[in-house]
Order: sequence, then structure tokens, then C-alpha cells
Amino acid sequence: MKVHRFITEYIVKDKQITITDADVIHQWKNVLKFKKGEHIELSSTCGMQALCELSYVDKNEAVLSVLEEYENKNKLEKDATLYMAILKRENFELVGQKATELGITTIVPIITDRTIKQNLNFERLNKIVKEASELSGRSSIPEIKDIMKFEDALVDSKKSGTQIFFDMSGNSINSVRESNNNSIALFIGPEGGWTEKEINSAKENNLQIISVSPLTLRGETAAIVAVYLGINL
Repeated sequence: MKVHRFITEYIVKDKQITITDADVIHQWKNVLKFKKGEHIELSSTCGMQALCELSYVDKNEAVLSVLEEYENKNKLEKDATLYMAILKRENFELVGQKATELGITTIVPIITDRTIKQNLNFERLNKIVKEASELSGRSSIPEIKDIMKFEDALVDSKKSGTQIFFDMSGNSINSVRESNNNSIALFIGPEGGWTEKEINSAKENNLQIISVSPLTLRGETAAIVAVYLGINL
């Protein structure tokens, strides 16, 4: 039997959990149409999980009986931030979803010289990464920062121990110098690629210029590959 999984804060009291989050209640009652006896797994950001049985649900609250509580062992080993140029259409949302599944901790949308789209639907994007977190077994949801200009992103990335700027002109991933294996910043450009000025700025700020592939990749493909490579260094 499939067990649906949700990330939400909860308190166990007398082997029961009461959920009052309106969005969660709406999803359970009106979208998934959960009935009494449904098995549900809850995960909190503190790292604990609870396998529960739904005892009651109405439009205001749900009450669950706790069958088992245990630690979520799918903890992220690396603090990884993706500085991602905003892509056209739903491609940025695809990056957010897949980067979440791969273990990204923070996503920073950036505007570069060749960025065409200048805004995002943050409500939809946050919903997508939350669902990806739940489905992938994470206990945490990536933080999505406000849109940042490229120059500001370079400064912001200095808090990370390792900073990688992905561009076709760069060296192999094997050449990465890691100053802090637990903290990494990853930069991916727009559909039209980085400008020469931006590449030079990255070099001046001591970012490592690394190539994902000798082939030309779409922005969303490059981002997914870069996140996987960066997190697994």
C-alpha cells in the first residue's frame, strides 16, 4: 500500500498528532480525499518522522494516531547553493524540482546580462520544491532566495567554502580545488550563456571555472548535471 509522505511540523501528544495547517488539510481532504484509516508519513525539519493512521479529518483539522516514530536518516551532507540564471518558460521550475531531489539546500535566482525572463512565480516554485522534498525522502525543504543580480551573487557566494562557475571554457570537474567540502556554491548561466565580462568577473572573484561537458547543453540540463557533480565532489 502506498504511503503518502508530507513535510510539516508536528507535536506528538498521547500518541496522537493534530494537524491544523490549512494547505495540508485542503490537500488531504479535497485533493487526495483521504479517509479514516489512511496511512500517512509525516516528516519534520528537526529530522524525525512518524508513520501515522488518519483518525479524523474535517475542513479545520486532522487527527492522526502515531504507529511509529523514527529518525530520518536521509540527511544532507553538504550545504550546496545553486546560483541559477532565470530560464524561460517552466524550465527554472524543472531545475528547482530536480536540484531538490539531488540534495540542493538553497536556490538563488539570478539576473545576468543575457537573462530574458526577469521574474518568477515564487508561490508555485516553493510548492514544487516542497513536493519534490517530500517525494525524495528529505526532511528539509530548499530555501528559495529573492532574485539577485549577478554581481551581488558573486559577493554572496563568498560565504561558501568552494565556489564553482560552470562554463564550457573551463577545466574538467576533476581539477576542482576544494577548500571546504561541506559548503559549495554553483553558478549556472542563462540560455545564451555567460558574457565575457561575467566570466572575467568570476575569475577576478576567484571562482573556479569548470566545464560540465564539451557539448553545448541546455540551461536546465547543465544545472541538473552541475548540481549532481558539485554535491558529489
